[in-house]
Amino acid sequence: MSMRKVLGSILFFGSWLVYALLIFIAADAEWTTAEKFGIGAALYGVSWITFVAGSILLGPDFIEKIKLMIKPKNKK
Repeated sequence: MSMRKVLGSILFFGSWLVYALLIFIAADAEWTTAEKFGIGAALYGVSWITFVAGSILLGPDFIEKIKLMIKPKNKK
């Protein structure tokens, strides 16, 4: 596996780990609502950026595999 695919996989699947951190931030009572919103919005943006970057690095063949898994199969 090439370094590009490894980095792409780390970015793609690592982008989902941000959501656990978002839950922690939302439950933490130390921060104000504005701070929680700002940090949450920044993390959400970082998550999407890493998701897209990972998808690009993994290439179009990976994107097609994901599309096939998401798209329901037509039953005849």
